[in-house]
Amino acid sequence: MSTRAARLPGGRTAGITHHESIVEAPVSEQQRAMWFLERTGRPGTYNIGSTVRIRGELDVPALRTALAEVVDRHWILRSVLTETGSKSGTGSDAGSGTGGEGEGDVRQRVRQLDEIELFDESWDGRAEAPFDLGTGPLVRARIDRQAPDDHLFYLCFHHAVYDGGSAPVFWRELWRAYRGERLDEPAVQYADYAIWQQRRLAGGVLDQQAQWWADTLKGCPVLTTLPADRPRPAHPTNAGHELRLRMPEPVRRGVDALAETEGASFYMVVLAVLQAFVSRVAQQDDVVIGSPLSGRVRPELREVVGCFVNTVATRADLSDDPSFRTHLSRTRDQVLDLFDHLELPFDRVVETVNPPRSPSWSPLFQMLYVHQGDITERDTPPELHVTEVDERTDSAKFDWLVTTWQDADGMVLSIEYATELFDDGTVRRLADEFLGMLAAAVADPEAALSEHPLTASAGLVGSAPVAPGAADAAAVPGAAEFAAEEPATPTERYLAGLWQQLLDVPRVRRNDDFFLLGGHSFLGIRLLNRVRLQYGVDLPAAALFEARTLYRLGRAIDRALTAPAAPELLPMAEGTGPAFFLVHPVGGGVGCYAGLARHLGCPVYALEAVGLGTVEEMAEAYLAAVESTALPPLAVGGWSMGGVVAFEMARRLELRTGRALPVLMIDSHVPEPDTEPPTEADLVSWFAADWGAAVGTDLGPSLTTREQLWQRARDRGLLEPPGDGGLVERLLDRFEINLHALRDFTVTGRYPGRVCLIRADDEPGDQADHGWGAVTTRPVRTIALPGDHYGVMRGPELAPTLARLLREAIDHG
Repeated sequence: MSTRAARLPGGRTAGITHHESIVEAPVSEQQRAMWFLERTGRPGTYNIGSTVRIRGELDVPALRTALAEVVDRHWILRSVLTETGSKSGTGSDAGSGTGGEGEGDVRQRVRQLDEIELFDESWDGRAEAPFDLGTGPLVRARIDRQAPDDHLFYLCFHHAVYDGGSAPVFWRELWRAYRGERLDEPAVQYADYAIWQQRRLAGGVLDQQAQWWADTLKGCPVLTTLPADRPRPAHPTNAGHELRLRMPEPVRRGVDALAETEGASFYMVVLAVLQAFVSRVAQQDDVVIGSPLSGRVRPELREVVGCFVNTVATRADLSDDPSFRTHLSRTRDQVLDLFDHLELPFDRVVETVNPPRSPSWSPLFQMLYVHQGDITERDTPPELHVTEVDERTDSAKFDWLVTTWQDADGMVLSIEYATELFDDGTVRRLADEFLGMLAAAVADPEAALSEHPLTASAGLVGSAPVAPGAADAAAVPGAAEFAAEEPATPTERYLAGLWQQLLDVPRVRRNDDFFLLGGHSFLGIRLLNRVRLQYGVDLPAAALFEARTLYRLGRAIDRALTAPAAPELLPMAEGTGPAFFLVHPVGGGVGCYAGLARHLGCPVYALEAVGLGTVEEMAEAYLAAVESTALPPLAVGGWSMGGVVAFEMARRLELRTGRALPVLMIDSHVPEPDTEPPTEADLVSWFAADWGAAVGTDLGPSLTTREQLWQRARDRGLLEPPGDGGLVERLLDRFEINLHALRDFTVTGRYPGRVCLIRADDEPGDQADHGWGAVTTRPVRTIALPGDHYGVMRGPELAPTLARLLREAIDHG
């Protein structure tokens, strides 16, 4: 493989030149991708942490000095990534359309570090603690003394300066420095590599690679995923678990033997089986699985610490039901081809292929396979016993991240999976099936893939839809599905002109999708930079993936311009002991709870809407408000939308603390995400119905404009002449924000706490529990009271019913 990987396009024979005293250098294409991912993802997601237990007589000062020496040796470990005011014009993508007004180039600069900065005593050892790429340092360490002969050594790097291939180099040098051995100066530094790569990729090489990727992934499936236990959430939280299994030693030996016979590698054999397994279980002939490959393609890079890895999409066509030997041969050839097209960053591949995108899934693939090789080569001092601490993750970047590595006891198979999709038992069954198929494939590689046995449970573990409202490319919502409305607000009109300029399109409508019009990640960064210059609003890059249409992005900007205040707890009823916390309905106010709260026999506080744009944001902010009080929560709840937000608050609190609060809902329904935005007429009509019903006044039908609404409100005596149109405008804006948040929300996971639903008996519906039974592990207690959705709030039975439920919550602790 190394020979094939060394066949480099453009300037193939030129070696890497060492430059003395480099202070600033361009970033590599790999670092540019990491910088973008850090900008668009959750902070800390791309950290690489390691914790080792060191038993024996450890010389702590010597270890601290050794770490400082290794960091000082490697330019990249002392560097930071910054965005300059303008592009230098010498970057590898100069002229590629990624620069522009208001956009800076990303550079790396070296800075001096001392031992004190490296050993951050305030750091708690968690790998997910975010780094600041612009100030650094991008490596941190901590040593905790457990006993005189027992220490924990925590290390963490940002992926922009370190990768899996750096680990053997780093640990070997660390322990040599600890022993006091003299280390030769590195032949080249990572900055030398970045300069070399920039020069080598000049002249259209990346454009050639982009065309290869466009051809390779043309028509690939939008989703490649295993049958899940639950629907895919519209806004994943990245919650996850990790399952670790030991690959049976006979199977490992079989994989090695087949790889040697077929001129392949362990990695290629396991990848080929994983492709075949997913194809069988998902009943999908065309399978795309991601995989990181190392770009250390020249011998002088083998002892260099840095980020050389690039994530690629591997694609398998299994429609002809080949034998495993044939499939392995195809996989081997494709992997070798990938090394010839490895340097186009993954985000550029996504831009080139331009698949349908959604915050609900990662583009091109949702499953990743990584082979880390042998992690036992550390060259540790003989007087010390150093072992890796088994740290399981509680997050998941993908549906499944499958990792294999060799330790002292054999081959480990790890599956990091999204708990919003999969139950633990499901993943274990699928993992057992995968290992069974791996054993069968290496034992009989001539058999067709369909002949390798799978138990019935493998294909029937779940039947939940793969995405809310979208199971394939044809079902992914696009701009053409919605009414073509012209930009309606000043912000929308500014954005429309900006999109026309950036995307070179003649016309932009409210519901046009930035990506479907030809936008991509770097154009998105330019767009948001221009927004920042125009409005002073610094939206995160991830906002563009969530607010893809002109309408939604304009709404996000307008919301940011009137940033919501922190939510306040409004006291509705005083008392002592644990309190009941009520969340506002879709209208945003809490006046509907005023009369009710006085009869509940406990302290009652209400949370009024403050303009937060998603249920997830509301749940986090409202929980923070609840946790800031001295009163412990007895239960959470609310009417209509309030019950939905309260459920999400309770779910998140249980995930963090293990405490499951009772949730008391008043006629709340499990929301069904709706991707089509309502028209202005819809909003006015729905708001009028909600406002009128809440105050007991019929505002009448056929209200389609705000002016009509104001006039009708004056006629019904809701406004004093000449009428406070500004008040109605603010109420309508608050209603619109909450309505969108509710329509965009998908309940994830299954809540283990007690849930009680008081439902309106006069409302139609097929499900007595309004759908909550599907997202709870306990049966939902349902109580029907007379009245419709609004009448149940005014009925005399509601207060004593809620009071009884709260007493039961106290009795149950």
